[in-house]
Amino acid sequence: MIRSTETITAMLPVLVNISIAGCRPFPALSFDTHALALSHWVYLGLRGVDCIERFMHEWEANFALLRGICTDPETAGAIVKEGAPLASFRMHAPVAPRQVYCTIGNYRSQLLQAALDADDGPQGPGAAGRRDALLNAIEVRRRDGAPYICLKGPACVSGPDDSLPIAPDVKTLDWEVEIGVVIGKRAIHVTPEDALDCIAGYCIVNDLTLRDRVFRQDAPTMGTDWLQSKSRPGWLPAGPWMVPAWGVADVSQLTLWLRLNGGLMQAGVASDMVFTIGEQIAWLSNSIRLEPGDLICTGTPAGLGSHYGRYLCPGDVVEAGIDGLGIQRVTCVESSNY
Repeated sequence: MIRSTETITAMLPVLVNISIAGCRPFPALSFDTHALALSHWVYLGLRGVDCIERFMHEWEANFALLRGICTDPETAGAIVKEGAPLASFRMHAPVAPRQVYCTIGNYRSQLLQAALDADDGPQGPGAAGRRDALLNAIEVRRRDGAPYICLKGPACVSGPDDSLPIAPDVKTLDWEVEIGVVIGKRAIHVTPEDALDCIAGYCIVNDLTLRDRVFRQDAPTMGTDWLQSKSRPGWLPAGPWMVPAWGVADVSQLTLWLRLNGGLMQAGVASDMVFTIGEQIAWLSNSIRLEPGDLICTGTPAGLGSHYGRYLCPGDVVEAGIDGLGIQRVTCVESSNY
């Protein structure tokens, strides 16, 4: 478990969703190389310990109890002594969201890279003008605009080590490493400051996107089609675990990276977001009601496949990591269907 970072407050247990020998997945706490089912602490009053979805729906009731367990100095020892090696379990996504929301175009580095890649390219005579126009547009948007957020089907969520099937018609499947924010408290009309109190925790997500389906060729004036471009099964690997919000000292300083077949493709820091996580939650809460367990994918830094002209294909191995939130490793495999 790679968790050492100044942005993480301490080496505390993290929440995982695991199974063994074909049983149903169950939530557990993991520390170092071991995991122990949350049912071990049910005597303290934890609710929904048999299922991660039920546990998250009871987050407000579980919050203080779980924090007490995680910060208890004896918990780490209990996990190692009474638990089992994490390697003996199958890792599932640490969340089972009712809804998934994806924030589009939210890192300055990614927006700038896309602007420089356009027209005559990064070295062309028009590059400087596009750069200045983009930076000005970002400041105007921060002052007068709002986050651009779309829906992604919850059936897309897959585990951190699952295979990723790629059908023959999928030619432009792109990667997007992002900080996933898991909601723990119902949010309706909250402010950006109060929004942070609604967060249960953070995890890694890879918001896979089929670039040639973002815009419909048969209806070019209709805008973006996020259903076709984002929502097939397996197109949102999540995990390997969730770090509760109290375990992250400063989310804006988390660094994100993604490697394709060992080569670094993306690297960024959350402070590069155009709209902060609190602002994203606040904006969403004024349009819809956020419920415990809902997942927000908060944007991706520069280094997309569309920049490199290289997309995912069978045989590729995609590793995505964030400070303190672990590393997920997905292998692309050939598939004859969705």
